[in-house]
Amino acid sequence: MSGRLHQGFTLIELVVVIVILGILAVVAAPKFLSVSTEARIAVIAQLQASVKEANQLVYLKSKLPSYSVQPVSGRPDLTDVDLDGNGTYETRLKCGYLDNTDVAKRLDYSSDELKSQEEGVDKIYLGYIRGSNTTVKASNCYFMYGQAYGATNPSSCNAEDTAHAATYATVTSGC
Repeated sequence: MSGRLHQGFTLIELVVVIVILGILAVVAAPKFLSVSTEARIAVIAQLQASVKEANQLVYLKSKLPSYSVQPVSGRPDLTDVDLDGNGTYETRLKCGYLDNTDVAKRLDYSSDELKSQEEGVDKIYLGYIRGSNTTVKASNCYFMYGQAYGATNPSSCNAEDTAHAATYATVTSGC
């Protein structure tokens, strides 16, 4: 047997492999970036759906005789609800909808990236702080919940008054 033993790859073979890997990276990188954007948008949409369902569930529970409810003194628009039956009224409804301060308490999310920020007495933003922005709202990747009747304190609540119902909005242009 005469001939030379092959003990590795030639320089041409290595260059070809590196070029192929470079092409794959150029094609795949945008897809991975798009997937993370789509994931953030899906989280925002799920937050909105969860808050809507939580509102309906808590309202229905507040009407059941097996749950304790109490009006807030001097505020006919507010009702406190004991959801777990321990004697502590931990959830507040404003005209049958979750108070904005109780929205984040009702959601169970475990993400260091997801933040909540209140604006005034009637809005809460749940979303991501992206880039050089310092607030969730400035990042344009959030779900906003506006409590029923906004910042006003009505003397009575009207369930038929849809103009004053809780508001839900999503902004995903910065995700």
